[in-house]
Amino acid sequence: MRYIAVLYQKIGNFNIMNKLFTLLIALLFAVPSFAEPLPGLSLYGAEGLKYKANEPYAYADTQSVKGGRLVLADFGAFTKLNPLSLKGVASPGLNGLVFQTPMDSSADDDEPFSQYGTLVESVELADDRMSMIYHLYKNAKFSDDKPVTADDFVFSFNLIQDPEYHPIYKAYFHDIKSVEKIDAHTVKYHFSTFNQELPLITGQMTILPKHIYGAPGKKFGSDFDQIAVGSGPYIVEKYEFGKYITLKRNKNWWAKDLAKNQGRYNFDEITWKIFLDPVAEREAFKGGEYDVIQVNSSRDWALDYKGDFIKKGYYKREKFMHNRVAGMQGFAMNLRNDLFKSRKVRAAVALAFDFEWSNKNLFYGQYTRNENYFDNNSEMKPQGLPEGNVKTLLENLRNKYKNFVPKTALTKPVGAPGEGQPIEKNLALASALLESDGWKMGPDGIRQKDGKPFKFKLILVSPAFQRISEPFKNNLAKIGLDMDIQVVQVAQYEEIMRDFKFDMIVASYGQSRSPGNEQRSMWSSEAAVTPGSRNLMGIQNPAVDELIDLIVKASTRKELIDAIQALDRILTHQFYMVPHWYIAYDRAAYWNKFSHPKINPSQSPIISNIIEWWSYDEALAKRMESARAKDIPLQ
Repeated sequence: MRYIAVLYQKIGNFNIMNKLFTLLIALLFAVPSFAEPLPGLSLYGAEGLKYKANEPYAYADTQSVKGGRLVLADFGAFTKLNPLSLKGVASPGLNGLVFQTPMDSSADDDEPFSQYGTLVESVELADDRMSMIYHLYKNAKFSDDKPVTADDFVFSFNLIQDPEYHPIYKAYFHDIKSVEKIDAHTVKYHFSTFNQELPLITGQMTILPKHIYGAPGKKFGSDFDQIAVGSGPYIVEKYEFGKYITLKRNKNWWAKDLAKNQGRYNFDEITWKIFLDPVAEREAFKGGEYDVIQVNSSRDWALDYKGDFIKKGYYKREKFMHNRVAGMQGFAMNLRNDLFKSRKVRAAVALAFDFEWSNKNLFYGQYTRNENYFDNNSEMKPQGLPEGNVKTLLENLRNKYKNFVPKTALTKPVGAPGEGQPIEKNLALASALLESDGWKMGPDGIRQKDGKPFKFKLILVSPAFQRISEPFKNNLAKIGLDMDIQVVQVAQYEEIMRDFKFDMIVASYGQSRSPGNEQRSMWSSEAAVTPGSRNLMGIQNPAVDELIDLIVKASTRKELIDAIQALDRILTHQFYMVPHWYIAYDRAAYWNKFSHPKINPSQSPIISNIIEWWSYDEALAKRMESARAKDIPLQ
């Protein structure tokens, strides 16, 4: 202000001075303008929202009946009820059912990234997208009948800094600068950088009760493993670690009458039974011990669930088509191990996997080979050679980081190594690559370099993967690489992944139609040295880091897609993983006692849809049980 007074004295034209003074005052005290309050947010503005505040989702059966029980299975023991802490294995069902987030993501196929308020009645987004205001439902309550307030939102954000908070979430919410309480039911989010997606990311932060998880003297990472108090539609009724957990529908749930919850959360009880053996899990379903099994094994789908009970209509076997982004699944190599630091070595390892043989002999021809990290989506998947801005991005990055951007990212399409070629040709190429990298065949048939044999271990959590891994192991042996296979329990597997104490594991990277901040936890150099992150391979690539920043800050859909395709080409051509396969439908078998909506929202997995949108059909269940008792077909 002193500077303005000096200017006033020096300028003789008071009309000009008055205008300048007004302008400077406006600049000094400028307040960002906010759009009109909306019931939700879309990546593409208000016009991107499909639904109004009082409209239910199109895929909801608003006439569904509440009641009954749903019993599901979960593989591997859980050790805690805290889904946000780093250590331990969280119980199934907590996120979304017990704990809520401010917003709810639409599962409509024609809404790439839209969210509608759950704890939030309306939202105002600043025109510059650098801040945002949430207006909370004033009647929102936690399950202990305490109100949900702005203090809980501020607390839940500040809790991210706790050392025991899971680093995946730390990376995801990285660019939220602060959360400010305006009044008891109004909070303002401030962002540290422009990010088209960031306002929607705030809607995915789990809101915890401050009066429970902020209790004085308590440790978030250990003292709340047996406490689950949230604002969601269910409460924890009973559980036994490693055996089962039962959630009970909160009939006094504060949000039961909201439009977006019509036809939703219909089961009075949902129980997960824990299994440690996949065979026992499969046979328990057939015996009626639980209601639904999502079949992830092609062998089981091809050979099982076709017997007398299917013919008589006691349970159903059904495919649910989807167009979700396939992402990438594969054998992930840990670059923290010197064996896998060489790109030539990683390519050789990948060439030894014979997908065509596996698909024919093990998978009954059900799968499609993963070719890249954003497969099954025509918009994001790179096609042919890079062109336009994607090519420019890759050329500029290669000029800066030649050793980190393979030339083939510019000269070859994406694809699995050796795809479509005879395995003999691929193994010959793999041997040549190993030779050129200094790995010579030893007298015992195992390659050596500098006196060190090429031996490593594949860690599995499911015995079902052994039959898939054994042929891979045999092919690796043909080129002089010795892979041992070890199956461990879930708790040990979680610890191994958290601390990156493995040579190779099976990893899966699901992707949304709107990639953003989560890419940091998957591929960034910072995540590579952060225990518990999803950068399992230990990727530290400055070109990848730059592209992640471009993805996060993209202001248009085209900028986002261009950066995604450039990232995909680098990841694919660096051979960080041995690509597996994907399938464009969910496979499930379920006992014939449920009703479900006509529309399956395919952007969500079928198990999630069953939990949220299906309902117990008491009359059908009685008919089925009667027919089963008489050993006659269900009429």
